[in-house]
Parts: sequence; C-alpha cells; structure tokens
Amino acid sequence: MAGSSLWSSSGTNESQGSANASDTTQTPQMPQLALIDFFFPGFSIFAGAISKYLHIDLNLYLPLLLLTGVLTVVWNYASSYLWEQLETHFMSVVDIRTDDEIYNILMAWVANQRFSQGARRFVVNTNLNSRSWRLWYFDYDDDEEEHLSESKKKKKVLSYTPSFGSHYFWYRGRLLLFRRQSKESNSFMLVSEREEISISCFGRNPWILKELLMEARQMYLQKDEHKTLIYRGTLKPGSTEPTWQRCMARASRPFSTVILNEKTKQELIDDVTDYLRPSTQRWYANRGIPYRRGYMLHGPPGTGKSSLSLALAGFFKMRIYIVSLSSITANEETLAALFAELPRRCVVLLEDIDTAGLTHTREGIQGQAQSQSTDDDMVPGQLTTGNGNTNNNGPTGRLSLSGLLNILDGVASQEGRVLIMTTNHRDQLDSALIRPGRVDMIVEFGLADEEMTEAIFRAIFAHLDGDDDNVDTAADVPLDADERKKLELEKAKVQAAHDAKVDIQAKAFAAKVPTHEFSPAELQGYLMKYKRNAQGAIDNIEAFIEQTRKDRKEKQLKEAEEKRKAEAKKKEEEAKKQAEEAKKKEEDEEKKKKAADEKASSAAPTATEAKPADGEDKKPAEKEEPKEAKAPEKLELKAKGDEKLDSGYVTPASGDP
Repeated sequence: MAGSSLWSSSGTNESQGSANASDTTQTPQMPQLALIDFFFPGFSIFAGAISKYLHIDLNLYLPLLLLTGVLTVVWNYASSYLWEQLETHFMSVVDIRTDDEIYNILMAWVANQRFSQGARRFVVNTNLNSRSWRLWYFDYDDDEEEHLSESKKKKKVLSYTPSFGSHYFWYRGRLLLFRRQSKESNSFMLVSEREEISISCFGRNPWILKELLMEARQMYLQKDEHKTLIYRGTLKPGSTEPTWQRCMARASRPFSTVILNEKTKQELIDDVTDYLRPSTQRWYANRGIPYRRGYMLHGPPGTGKSSLSLALAGFFKMRIYIVSLSSITANEETLAALFAELPRRCVVLLEDIDTAGLTHTREGIQGQAQSQSTDDDMVPGQLTTGNGNTNNNGPTGRLSLSGLLNILDGVASQEGRVLIMTTNHRDQLDSALIRPGRVDMIVEFGLADEEMTEAIFRAIFAHLDGDDDNVDTAADVPLDADERKKLELEKAKVQAAHDAKVDIQAKAFAAKVPTHEFSPAELQGYLMKYKRNAQGAIDNIEAFIEQTRKDRKEKQLKEAEEKRKAEAKKKEEEAKKQAEEAKKKEEDEEKKKKAADEKASSAAPTATEAKPADGEDKKPAEKEEPKEAKAPEKLELKAKGDEKLDSGYVTPASGDP
C-alpha cells in the first residue's frame, strides 16, 4: 500500500509538472512583458532563462522596472530644464573665445590649478595655446624652458588640463564651474578648433569671474615681463581681412649692448622719454598738434638699425608691430585697417623702406611725364600714353606713396605710436616721406670707428653673470655673513682684474682695425669665433682684414664683370631692336612706294582715254613720258617770247588748239 501510494503520488506530481510545462508553453506573454520586449528586443528570452535556471520570475518586477524607466526619463528632462533656468536666472557665465589671446591666458592659469592637476579625466598638451589660425603660430616652448634646468630643457614640458565636460572647483571660497565642450558646427575643423570653454559662478554678480580673469592676465603678463612682444601684419586665411598676429617674444635687449655713439644714444632715449610722458600728450592736445613721433635710422647694412629698434621697445616696455611694405598684400586699405588697430603705446617698425618701390620722388615723376608727353609722336586717333605716374594704386593694388603718407599722418591716422623707419639709402627716399613732422629725428649709423670697435670687443669678452658653467647654488653659499662678504670681495677683485685686462686688449684690438672700413656686424661675427679666446682674436685680426679686403675686391670685380656683360647684352639688344626697326621702316617705305606706283598705274589709262575725245591723235603711253619731260622747255620758250602765261602744269589733254 505504501509503495503504491508513493508511486501514485509521484505519478501525480509528474503529470502536474508536465501539465505546468504545457501551460507555460501555451500561455501567451503578459502585456507588460510584450511592451518591454518591444523596447528591448530579447528581454523575454532573458526573462525565461532567468526563470528557468534561477527560479526568479521577472514578471513580478515589471511594474518596478517601468516606473524606474519613466522616472529616469522625467528626471533627465526635468533636470536639464531646471539647470537651464538656474543658469539663466541665478548664475553668471563668461564664455572664452578660442580665436582671442584670452584663451591662452585662461588655459595657462587653469593648467596651474589643483583641480586641473588632480582631475581623473584630463587632456595632456605640450602646447597650451589655441589652435586657431591667429594664435597657433606662436610657440611658448622658449618661455617654458627658461625656468627649467639643463636636464629638463631637453624634454617637452607636459601640461594637464581638464577634459571635455563640467568640472567644479573652489576659488576664494566660491564654488565655480569650468565647462569645456565641442560645438558641432564646422565639422571640417579639428576638435581643438571647435572647442568652447566657459566659467560659471552661482549668483547674479560676476565680480568673482572678473577677478579670476584679472589674476590669470597678471600671471600671464609676468611671463612676458622681461620680453619684447613682436607682432606682424597679415591676412586671415581665406579672407582679405587684415589683422596683427603675434609671431614671437624675444628677450628684451639691454640698451647698453647697442653699438652707437653714446651722445646720440642718450639724445634718442631722452626724446622718447619726453614723448611718452602723460604731460606731453596734454601739451600736444592743448596746441592742436598731432600726438605722433617718427624716427629715421639710416646707414649701411649691419650697423645696428634693427637692433636699436628692438632695444628701444624693450627699454620702454612696448610692443613692436612690423609692417612689410614690399608684401604683395600691402595696399592702402590693408595698411589703413592695420594702423587703425594699433594700441596707443607701441613701436611701429617699417624696415628697409627704400626697397618698397617708393624711392622715386613725385617731382621726378612729373618731370618724366612732361618730357615723355613732349617727346612722344602722336597721330590722329592714337590713345594717350598717360603721365607715367606710379604714385597711384594701379590694377595690381600695390601701395602708393600718397597712400602711405595719408596712413602715417593723415586725418584718420593713429596717434600715440612711435614710428621707426630704417633704410640703407636715405638719398633715394622721397623728400615728402622724411620731411619734419613725419620724421622728427634722424639717426645716422656709420661704419665702426675706434670707439665702437672697443665697445664691441668689451661686449663680447666682458665677464657677465651666468657666463660660467658652474653656477653657485644656495648650498654653496656660506651661512656666515663674514664668509659671504669675504667671498663677494674676492669675486669683485677677480671681476675688476678681468675688466682691466679686457680694456687693455680692447685698445690693442682697436689699434689694429682700420676705422670706417668694417661694419659692427662684421666685427662682431669675427669676434664670435673667438668668444673664449680674446688674445686669439687680437693675433688673427690682420689675416681677417686681408681676407676681407680680398673678398671685397673679388666681389667688386665680379660685379663689374656682370655689369659689363649686362651692358653688352643691353647694347646688343638695342642694336638688334634698331635693326628690326630699320627693317620695318624700309618695309613700310616699300609698301608706300608700291601703293603709290599702283595708284599712278591705275590713273594712267584714264589719261590716255581722254585724248580721242578732244580730237587729238592717239599715241602710245610710252611716248607721253618724253612729252611730259619736255614740258619745262616749252614753258621756258613761252616765257622768253612774251607769250601767254601758263600755269606750268601740262596735262595730256591741255594741248593748243
């Protein structure tokens, strides 16, 4: 009995299990499961596998899953809407343009902050500047490496900035938000070029953001405090809009390193110092005088004109704006736009102005035009050749002299700048360009005399701080004040002895160098070869002078030979041209003679046909030529016989009746 009952019960369980399995396969899916399977394909299979192997029925949790999904969607939309409203009405935001220098200023500040260095998602760069075309060409590696040791200068400095997204940080007790994202427009641009950054703060007063920007700007300027920033005029790629592009930052050159007469140098410094005073600007304004100052630096190449411009800008902590007048894009509109963007306190440098094609005077052009107009042979219907005035913008759009003068000191010209023009040939410049008012001070640079030669020698071989390979560190300096004082005195004695030795060597070197024969650049280039051997420079100067003179003579002979060849070629071309003109003239005369003969031959038959009409006998055309030849004799006979006067012209049809 027991066994049978057990068997029956087990059979009953098996039948129930088979019935349940059949019910499971036959029962349709629940509506919730079908809905989830519609949004998440394959969810029903996953739920069946979980139910079969883990005995967990996911159908019981469907309402909870649906509620969680709905709440998630609602939260995303609600949070976005609420954050937008909060940012619009209760936050202050500053957006940073990537095509402006403020981007470089802010990113340099961000890279030094703790939240940037400790970010888990960050961007690593060897160059923090903007990838925008206007700022991409400037390299900051030189600025970064100046503060590093020799071992680290060989490696690129890595800078870390937060990656794309939102990053919170504390600044002066205020919670700020740094946001970095990429805009979707202009997909042809690089990711770094589509970058947008902004800084936000809670509150409607943005004073904390302005203080942050001022701090970043101050830190950025400290890096360039001992540098001279150089800008160059250029055009934006793909457009004709001109702008100033920062091209480099060079270490400010001490004014003492400029090789020039000390009196002239001091006069130039005093003049610029007086001009830059605020009281001087008011003095100009009260008297109605334009607040501008111009300087002309002229002399042979290599005499230090560009070096003086750089030293002058560094001495007064001004930026240099270089303008190239020989550029193909240099026209009146472009330069006027560039000069309009100049700051009030800067140096504008026009280098080698004599090579810009503006060397011919307007008086000479007018005289040339008058002589050309009197010498040219005009024929009826011929167009005039013009006056040859190159003083106006032609089809090529090049800069004219009158346009340059209007830009420099016209009605719309910028005030407050210091204009410096350099040239190798002052006599080739137009007198209107260097008249008083445009050029207030002319500085002449000549070849090296004895005083300049000594100054160049001292500048090369004088011992300055940092020249030694082994620089004393803080650990090498003794702590005792007496020992430090004793060490400084010993260094001062060594320095004085070295300076005295250099002075003696400088006089010996200058005595061997002929005055007014070599430029300062030539002497400096020679001394650079012996920068650690002053006595060697003195001993070998005679060989350098002899070799330089020999090279100059060969160069002069070569130039003379090239000039003779050019003149011979020019004469040959002129002779060939004259021969062609003579040949052409002969051909024209032959054509004219042939045309006259054809005209005479066409008129001869008409004359022979007129004789039968007057009753005259017909005669061959060959016999009429002697008759015409005898006509003067007949006229002479009539005149002697006091007969009837004749006009002297006998036609074949005008015989006596």
